[in-house]
Amino acid sequence: MNEPLAFEAFRNHLAEQLEVHLGDMGPQHRLADDAELDSVQRLEALVAIEDLGVELPYDSVEPQQTLGGLHGRYTQALLTSSES
Repeated sequence: MNEPLAFEAFRNHLAEQLEVHLGDMGPQHRLADDAELDSVQRLEALVAIEDLGVELPYDSVEPQQTLGGLHGRYTQALLTSSES
């Protein structure tokens, strides 16, 4: 079973893949308003998460989604897929 990344490692993976600075962003920061990810970058985040072994639906990266919420969806999807 693949262990989910801790929040900080998950955030750093997204930052590296999207080539954006997220280093001081916490779980409560929103993708659009706080992290300033545009619609294309939010879709690219889904691809970066697929690289971690899970596929999330498009609504996972809505503008109001938080980094912590996205991490939670990733974690839940990874744990659910490993149970199969």
